Amino acid sequence: MGINKAVNGHEMPDGVGVSGIRKAEENRDKPYVMRGWKRCIQAGINPYEGKCFELIKGDELDALLQENNELINFAEPFMQDLYSFVKGSGFVVVLADKKARVLEVIGDGEILKNSADQLNFVRGACWDEQYVGNTAINSALIEDKPVQICGSEHFCFVHRDWACSAAPIHARGEIIGILNVSGYQNMVHPHTLGMVVAAARAIETKIEAHIASNELKIQNKYQNAIVESMSDGLLTIDNRGYITYINDIGADILNIDRKESVGRHISDVVDFKPVVLNVLETGKGYIDKEFIVTNKYGIKMHFIKTAVPIRDENGNITGVVDTFRKIKRVQKMVNDMVGAHANFTFESIIGSSGKIKESIRLAQIAAKSSSNVLIQGESGTGKELFAHAIHNASSRKDQPFITVNCAAVPRELIESELFGYEGGAFTGALKNGRPGKFELANGGTIFLDEIGDMPLDMQSKLLRVLQEKRITRIGGTNIFDVDVRIIAATNKNLMEECNQENFRRDLYYRLNVLNISIPPLRDRKGDIEELSYYLMSKINNKLDKNVIEISEQAMKYLTNHNWPGNVRELENTIERAINVCRTRQICVKDLPLSLLKDSESMGNRMNSQGSHDVIESIEEMEKRAIKNALQVMNGNISQAANALKISRNTLYNKINKYELV
Repeated sequence: MGINKAVNGHEMPDGVGVSGIRKAEENRDKPYVMRGWKRCIQAGINPYEGKCFELIKGDELDALLQENNELINFAEPFMQDLYSFVKGSGFVVVLADKKARVLEVIGDGEILKNSADQLNFVRGACWDEQYVGNTAINSALIEDKPVQICGSEHFCFVHRDWACSAAPIHARGEIIGILNVSGYQNMVHPHTLGMVVAAARAIETKIEAHIASNELKIQNKYQNAIVESMSDGLLTIDNRGYITYINDIGADILNIDRKESVGRHISDVVDFKPVVLNVLETGKGYIDKEFIVTNKYGIKMHFIKTAVPIRDENGNITGVVDTFRKIKRVQKMVNDMVGAHANFTFESIIGSSGKIKESIRLAQIAAKSSSNVLIQGESGTGKELFAHAIHNASSRKDQPFITVNCAAVPRELIESELFGYEGGAFTGALKNGRPGKFELANGGTIFLDEIGDMPLDMQSKLLRVLQEKRITRIGGTNIFDVDVRIIAATNKNLMEECNQENFRRDLYYRLNVLNISIPPLRDRKGDIEELSYYLMSKINNKLDKNVIEISEQAMKYLTNHNWPGNVRELENTIERAINVCRTRQICVKDLPLSLLKDSESMGNRMNSQGSHDVIESIEEMEKRAIKNALQVMNGNISQAANALKISRNTLYNKINKYELV
């Protein structure tokens, strides 16, 4: 066999060197053959070799087959079909992965043995061009198109008895494998490549369908997960009113069987008139609309609903999506957002004097009861603190705690505040209406602060609610059952108010089941030091300060003060002192001047035996009390008058009299 000079200085035998390249170039129908030869020569591949010695075996082969398990399973039926056409003709059908590694070989026994002996054409053989020269498998991978390489078109002599037809298999535009049919050269037929291409396309179609099906399943799983994770009920109906879907929470809210409901008409599933059918009739949906329906047992079902019609491209309604939630859950969300929870416990009440301990003891008894509670005490003594603590120690602690200041709500609005109203019930009313505080407090506690300031006409309505445990919104006809525990508080003597006909006696007795009296701070002066340090720590955290001590002299002034504003006044005084304090200790100079004068006056009036050595006029005492009240209440006339138990007009007159403006 003669020698020719070839490319890049390599000496090649006849048929492989320059003459071979020219012959490959002459095959204009197969330019990929010429490109393959050039690559082989540039790579320095020995044409006398070509038998595959790059084999994957054992665990590594098992891992390779497992990695390509889906491709093998999809391709195998088509490989069997393809083999059925060439069976007995000396052909093998081969599947390789995207790295030209053989995954499966199907064929006649004799040719399987010959291909294994001559070429190592077996599972795990790596048919990469660097190991076996140009073949149909690696050329189809490199060219990314169907190829047929026959006889002398192979670069390596060991392959020249063979003719191979291969086509790439794609998924999502990427090559994932190669389908190949190999046989002896004298058996090759131009149509063989066509069959391989058709089989490869069929495999691709099946893979694409599987991927699309999987994606659809995943999408459905995501959609189902989203729908099932909703805290709202959701159902869909078609344009005839038949249920096409309902989630678990929706079936639970409506008390129906989910599986049995799908496919049935909505009116046959629920035992009340389904309002969602109105959307089919009118074509108009709604958002967050309140509905109250009554089932066949006479039980009211209270919902907030949203219904949206689904239309086709022509605008025709094809169905309705209906979402709904129980009103109680909506009310819980509202209460969570506005912080309708009790924030304090009995541990929050500071003091160890006998009087405050007795108040705490009675409050703890009240916490274990469901009876109504009346808390009485001067302004600033901590009545609301006790109400919080009672609720938090009760069986209703996980339910709403709603506060209503009866003195702060305008007379004309207090009824709607307590009992709610329907849309359009009065001028300025919200379109969809609004629930009242009793509805929001359902299951929990309502704290009626300053109950003594509630108008007489409202007192009678409140009494009826306490007796019947039912309410009706203003302008409405629906009756709502409410389970609410009442805690009321006042700084007035309600019995005197009853005697003066300012408060209903029957309501007083209804509220005054468990009575708790909160002592004023002047009656528990032994608690002032403990309270002062507690408040100092609390205010330090709020103001990011680090005042840690109160001087002995400053504490004497705090103890001597009469504290008409009670704990609230003490807290304001400590906060003021912390703000102006230049050291880590509150000193006398940090206390308000009015407090110092009052404390000195009080000290001067007492001798060492506790008897009075100075007589102070009633006018001086009155003037001092008014000044203190105005200071504690930050100049608020209404609150100061309330603390002094006089009317606003009287307070204005005395301010002018004593020139306190």
